[in-house]
Amino acid sequence: MTPTRRALLATPLLAAPAHAQAPWPNRGMRMLVGYPAGGANDIVARSIAAPLAEALGQPIVVENRAGAAGSVAAEAVARAAPDGYTLYMISSAQVLAPALRRNLPYDPVRDFTYVAMGARGPYFLVTHPSLPARNVTELVALARQRPGGIAFASSGVGAGPHLTMAMFMHAAGIQFDHVPYRGDADAIVDLTTGRVPVSFISIAAAWPHVQSGALRALAVSSAARLPLAPDVPSVAESGYPGFEMEAWWGLAAPAGLPAPILQRIATAVRPIIDGPVLAERFAPLGFIPGREGPEEFTALVRRDRDRFAEIVRQANITAPE
Repeated sequence: MTPTRRALLATPLLAAPAHAQAPWPNRGMRMLVGYPAGGANDIVARSIAAPLAEALGQPIVVENRAGAAGSVAAEAVARAAPDGYTLYMISSAQVLAPALRRNLPYDPVRDFTYVAMGARGPYFLVTHPSLPARNVTELVALARQRPGGIAFASSGVGAGPHLTMAMFMHAAGIQFDHVPYRGDADAIVDLTTGRVPVSFISIAAAWPHVQSGALRALAVSSAARLPLAPDVPSVAESGYPGFEMEAWWGLAAPAGLPAPILQRIATAVRPIIDGPVLAERFAPLGFIPGREGPEEFTALVRRDRDRFAEIVRQANITAPE
């Protein structure tokens, strides 16, 4: 065999490895959301998905797979291939769930790779104007005068607002009577009529009624005041240093996501979350863009899992079957 023929035969063999694996991503992706369209989780997902798809050069389809308080989508992601083509807009509710429910089909620490925090959403501590309390100090004093005689509304047993109120009652040494509802919308009806006069409730649900005067915002559950409502103090500065509780939503993927793909997504999503477009879109909802990357987000999930479990244990909260 001549040297020339030998070289020609060898060329395809040498070139083959270069074409063995196409660069990631080379096809469309999906981003699962565990709740119906239009909710906070969905809003954050869609706000991030479109610009992220543009940055990665492939379409991202947002897939609402509601059911079992987000567990249906969580299980689907936990079982998906860790190839970067399945993303997940996880919420703090999925990290709280193990403290409330047994036999969940996923583990929030073991089954996911955490990419970036998308947004945080604190709660307003609101009262009906008929309640003679214009600040946190007066509300606590009133509660001490009427132990168990004042009702508070929540969006459901074991939901974020319920935990936030449990945390507040423990810190203040007071007791309200819990009236759970099936979401913010139902709770707002009775709050604005004064039937149930107190609640921690999402900013988006409460803000129009605070502006109209139908509800009074005494404090916000974030560590600092919100730009949306700069006159509303935090619970922490109202006499309870260190008090902080927020819902959050962040970008995740199945466990075992290869480091290069994780880094590619994290690098692409960072300027989107940090940018002015997202901040402007989130501000009216009381959402705060996230700052945590993969390591910080993973650490936060571990901390919140333990913190939520302690609040549930301390308040003896049992989720309905």
